[in-house]
Amino acid sequence: MKKILIPIDFKSKNYDAIDYAINFFIKEPCHFYFFNAFTYDVEGLNTVDLIQPDGEWFNKPENDSEKKLGEIIQKFTSNNSDKKHLFNAVSRPANLIEGMKEVIQEIEIDLVILPGKKEINDATEKYSKNTKRIIENIRECPVMIIPVSATVSKNPQFVLVSNFKEKLHSDDLQSWYELVKVARGTIKIVTLANKDSMSQQQKENQNQVRFQIEMHSQHPITIEYVETVRNLKDFANYHSDYIICLMDKKPDLWRICGLTHSQITNLGPLQSTPLIALHS
Repeated sequence: MKKILIPIDFKSKNYDAIDYAINFFIKEPCHFYFFNAFTYDVEGLNTVDLIQPDGEWFNKPENDSEKKLGEIIQKFTSNNSDKKHLFNAVSRPANLIEGMKEVIQEIEIDLVILPGKKEINDATEKYSKNTKRIIENIRECPVMIIPVSATVSKNPQFVLVSNFKEKLHSDDLQSWYELVKVARGTIKIVTLANKDSMSQQQKENQNQVRFQIEMHSQHPITIEYVETVRNLKDFANYHSDYIICLMDKKPDLWRICGLTHSQITNLGPLQSTPLIALHS
């Protein structure tokens, strides 16, 4: 049974990503976990208030979180008659990222689902702050980002994107291919590089991945090339029926310090094309 984690912040009533996830896994036994991380507002409180764990102030954030999660579970349970799908709530007094990492490890989550929420600043569209934090920090399992206008396609094409400067491990590819099988999808490789400028190592890594995928799918795999992240975004927005699967390399020191970002963050929100962040 697949275990799916869906963070909920209650600020938006937009639950399209949940609908997408339910329909994506419509024929697959799944356990959906709605997760909310809450904190305490200690401003203006004295020491006595802080050391009384049974006080109204202490219980209110947790009670509010559990109540709202319960309402969401009731909503989707009543609208979903699929007995293969189970819904549970997880409420934690924690930082969002730390809380998610704990739950992913404890429950052995297979996939995180995020709404592709956007912030618009001038003419630039960027991921919301929390979405960006999750993309940059959650590497324990794949993260799937669902734009508001995305629809579940029948037999979608999964596009595996990488520059192939690093090897993609067979276990990671096998885990990713399980999602392809669930959706009864087909596969294409897009190499994020200039074909004529690829190193010998890039070519070898690309051929190895192509061979491994063809062993799983038993169908020939086509390869296309795009040179920049901007070109990739244009490609994705033109193919809204695809699912872009972008390999996110291990963060270097600059990224850990927040001075640079992953290609996924730099790619930014897609108009209607789902994106899966894979991790090496």
